[in-house]
Amino acid sequence: MAIKQTLFLVALLTCAFSSHSQAQTVKEKLFANPTNIEINLAYLQEQLAKRNFKGAAATLQRVLLLDPESKLAKVLYAEVQLRLGNLADARLILRELLADRSLNQDMRVRAQALSDTLEASQKRLAFGGSVGLASGSADNALAAPKGPKVQFFDALYESTSPEVVEAFVDYEAGLSLTYKMPTYRERGLTAGFGIAGRDYIEINLADSTTTFVSFGYTEKRKAPWSVNYNAYVTEVSGHAYNAGHQLALGISANLPNNARLSGTLRAGETRHFNYLGSAASKQRDNYVTGLSISYARPVVGLPIPLLLTASLGGDISSAEVDYYSTQSGSVSLGARSRVGEVNVSVVADFMNTDFDKADPLIGSNIRQDERTRASLNLDYALPPHLGAVVLSISGFVADTRSNIINFTKTVSELKIGMRKSF
Repeated sequence: MAIKQTLFLVALLTCAFSSHSQAQTVKEKLFANPTNIEINLAYLQEQLAKRNFKGAAATLQRVLLLDPESKLAKVLYAEVQLRLGNLADARLILRELLADRSLNQDMRVRAQALSDTLEASQKRLAFGGSVGLASGSADNALAAPKGPKVQFFDALYESTSPEVVEAFVDYEAGLSLTYKMPTYRERGLTAGFGIAGRDYIEINLADSTTTFVSFGYTEKRKAPWSVNYNAYVTEVSGHAYNAGHQLALGISANLPNNARLSGTLRAGETRHFNYLGSAASKQRDNYVTGLSISYARPVVGLPIPLLLTASLGGDISSAEVDYYSTQSGSVSLGARSRVGEVNVSVVADFMNTDFDKADPLIGSNIRQDERTRASLNLDYALPPHLGAVVLSISGFVADTRSNIINFTKTVSELKIGMRKSF
């Protein structure tokens, strides 16, 4: 049962009380009158909004002592125990509820949904996957530089690369396998396989298809950590373009106020192939190491849920030749919310890239790029009887400024898509 639905149920029981809460906080009222069920439920609402599930469990225990027959309190207590990982307690309560013939239909449906979630979480081996299809339009699809001139050998020439607006179709499909290890501490192994690509309607110089595989290990503890390996091969217009693989180690920690801090250390390698008409070359083959740190925190007290995120990252790429080797740093700020039944995500990010040496084919200046990008994504999940397909609208605008005019450009796109998970 979603937290939103839970809060709605609790709000129905506490609306009469909440109108008189201006002069005194709910916590103060609870200390003054701990046996008042309405006050306990109002305090529970605050705890759930702050995702304080341990405190919510204690409050619900107190409510059940005051009213042992409360079906709502039992359903909420089962959900809280499920979120805390106390599966045995949650299962015992749910079995008792589902065996109660006096349980009304609404509560029965909610209890059954929780029971189904609990049992699904206990499966050792699970298969999953998704398929997606999207269509849209890309401005400056071939990433042509701004302005009428380009630079080669420190001289300026007329640019022959126009900014092309092109329609495209994106497609993706993936399968995953998860195995939960039979250990006291929750550990899991994952494997995945998939394909993703883009087909431009009119031009085919940039059509691409990427096939990938991944393997991972996760371990849930006070500071959960994971290690993941993935490899991929990309074709452009039917020709092998590049291939690469990466190993990533991630760790996260819960902070006060339901904030979360996570970090990822990664190392990878990319190999390029040669073919007629491709900008790829063996000179670009590189090894990359990088580190990123992310912070996320929900904002409470608003009429809608809001999660704010911030991240910092840095990468060092060592290529076969120095003028393709780079150091880059990035910063990103994001916000996620839910308006009605629509999930909204907004992200703004900035990346600075410095190259190690000047490219002799272009000139004597060492290249420096600054890219600013803004992204927006809207998701809406259709009801289960309509297949639970997720419909989305997404787009971005990215502007790159460079001291080499060849690489100063603006690209943007907007697309509408659908995705089905199973």
